[in-house]
Amino acid sequence: MVLRLNRTTNLGRLVLIFCITIFFTSISKVSFALPDDGPVKLAVVNSYDAGISAKHFSNTVAAIRAAIAPRRLEVHFYDQDDFLKDAAEKKFDLSIASSGLTAMMKASSGGISLLTAINKWTPDPNRANAGVIITHKDRTDINNLADLKGKKVGVSSTKAFAGFLAIMGEIETEGLNPNKLFGSVTTTHKPMTDLVKRVLNKEIEVAFIASCILENMERKNFEGDLSSIKVVNEKFDNNFYCRHSTHLYPGWMFSIQPTLDSPTLRAITISLLQLPVDKDEGAYWTVANDYDQMNLLLEKSQVRYLEDRTLGWLLHYYQWYFIAGAAVLLLILLNSVYLGLAIRRKTHQLQKKNQENEEYERERIEKFRKGLKIWKRLIPLRLFLPWLPMS
Repeated sequence: MVLRLNRTTNLGRLVLIFCITIFFTSISKVSFALPDDGPVKLAVVNSYDAGISAKHFSNTVAAIRAAIAPRRLEVHFYDQDDFLKDAAEKKFDLSIASSGLTAMMKASSGGISLLTAINKWTPDPNRANAGVIITHKDRTDINNLADLKGKKVGVSSTKAFAGFLAIMGEIETEGLNPNKLFGSVTTTHKPMTDLVKRVLNKEIEVAFIASCILENMERKNFEGDLSSIKVVNEKFDNNFYCRHSTHLYPGWMFSIQPTLDSPTLRAITISLLQLPVDKDEGAYWTVANDYDQMNLLLEKSQVRYLEDRTLGWLLHYYQWYFIAGAAVLLLILLNSVYLGLAIRRKTHQLQKKNQENEEYERERIEKFRKGLKIWKRLIPLRLFLPWLPMS
């Protein structure tokens, strides 16, 4: 049998195929477009302060925003601890942070560092960041690393690379034990500019900050007298123009998380590399290729974290764990006391009940004995008087 199709049938089939094609094409477009509709999130570690950081990376933010259009860009400022926490939970897509903090972030989140920021004060990407130890110039007793013994130190975070880890490594290089050197270490979880203000106000004896913080505050026309700041263990380098107290390490880095698609990341990277050199600061993004000293410092930091822990340090560092443990032990002790008292009370009640039972048993036995005596007296009488009743 031959199936004959007329023009009307063919036209209807073509219309049907066209409609189905349009339907599945629209579904495909919607399904692929949905994940890209959300905002791209950029995390910036707030070591300086929001004002300085926003100005310093304003061109970067503008370039990223243009590269991802029409998607939105959200910029969030972080302290060091929250930055590492949110990175592990994949709460942002892009980040700008110090080289050391970026390395710690990559270990927990799987991110990748791409570019390094430099400017006319730090022109070498491999040697563009360092730690700075500051105190008030009136402190004539604090001039070198050994003078830090027993001093009260303020830091932004113990996770800060230049503002803590680099300085701890420098102290260790000088043959001192950084775990036993200071009288105390206070973390503020605030921008390092706050530490500078506290030193000027003599609220703390010593502070650890990142390089170029002082210079940025001066360029921002800081109202305080920065000439009253003294840099301890100051070093000098012909290719680094910020005051510093430690060896030099790679500069701040731009990193990506595995949460964005490759075309978007490519567009962002190209956009940042094509940014012109900033006229005021000479800043631009480039590539660092020497991480040996930074990685060695981080390895030593991990080893040092596990060594030379005194009882006092343990009590201070893990104080909340000890408090929680003491609270649990107290609850256990109180519960034991309560159970002991309850058992004692119940035992006393049982002993009293047993005494009552024993007293009752003695009375019953005594009555039985009296009855038995009467019975014995009646036996001879029955021999002579059989009619005598037994009771």
